[in-house]
Amino acid sequence: MKLELRRVTLETAGARHARRAWPERECLLLRYTDADGVAGVGEASPLPGYSRDEPDRVEAALHELDPSAVATALDQPSVRATLSALARLVPESLPSARMALETAGLDWLGQRRGVSACALLGAAHDARRPLAALVGSAGAENLGALCDQARGDGYRHLKLKLGEAGRLTAELAAVVALRERLGRGVELRVDANGSLTASEVERAWTELGALELELFEEPGEIPAHLAGALPLGLDESLQGLREAEAEGLLRLRKARCLVLKPMALGGIEHCLRLAERARSVGARVVVSHCFDGPFAWRATAALALALPAGAAHGLAPHAGLAAWPSAPLPVREAVLECWSAPGLGAPADPGFS
Repeated sequence: MKLELRRVTLETAGARHARRAWPERECLLLRYTDADGVAGVGEASPLPGYSRDEPDRVEAALHELDPSAVATALDQPSVRATLSALARLVPESLPSARMALETAGLDWLGQRRGVSACALLGAAHDARRPLAALVGSAGAENLGALCDQARGDGYRHLKLKLGEAGRLTAELAAVVALRERLGRGVELRVDANGSLTASEVERAWTELGALELELFEEPGEIPAHLAGALPLGLDESLQGLREAEAEGLLRLRKARCLVLKPMALGGIEHCLRLAERARSVGARVVVSHCFDGPFAWRATAALALALPAGAAHGLAPHAGLAAWPSAPLPVREAVLECWSAPGLGAPADPGFS
């Protein structure tokens, strides 16, 4: 088994959360090639200031991989066993390195068997999942136009960011006005990326509580009396937690949803297990991205398609994907669809020599 690494820096317009933007991203592409010339490409795209790892450490760990150990991991009796074996080749503290190993494994297995990554993970060939659009900051001057564009593209689940420093009053007023304008035919989600104080969360919920929000992701410090009242989604809080710990946090905070980002959490198999834990206690699951490139995005999409139908997933194509010369994404009218091409279905040349 031959292993190759390539480092890529690309512009990622629009990549931002409540208080930080990422105008460009560094990604590591990992390629497996077997003796027959069958190859699979994976991706590690840690998000600085958000992810627990960073490119230099990830690159060092992937450089040190033993090709024979990778070959052994790929030769497991099931797809999920293969993903688990690949993930164990690097520490849990390097979640994006695990994602690179697993995405390359999914691609290689699919290329080898002539089967899509969706099918490898158990998705039906005609599986379809609705998507939610990340519109941007609730305080944006052009919020209405952005929402109109998303609705015109077919999205009926819109996500807004809260928590820009000194802008909470304007943000909350904008969300209230948007609900009045859109009516109840569009689901609204808000996400503060953990930026709000307890008093700000209480103030936000006083103004937003009657709007029938679909999700309030990672508000920040939640006052005790609001536990269970918010349509709480856990996202950043899940980083570094094993499955039992994540379930315990879900129960403790009375959350209604886990937002699973495989790049930040440590790969596809770990997220499959987290999803099983969530469903066991009646919580929903939303699969999302870290403004990843097309290889990780497609592996994450395969995960979303393989999970039971439920909440709309946060996989609306982000603007940064336009910088990659990949195959067209399997999204039509705000719906994610299975693809039939082998593996990740992203046949564009990833640039390896």
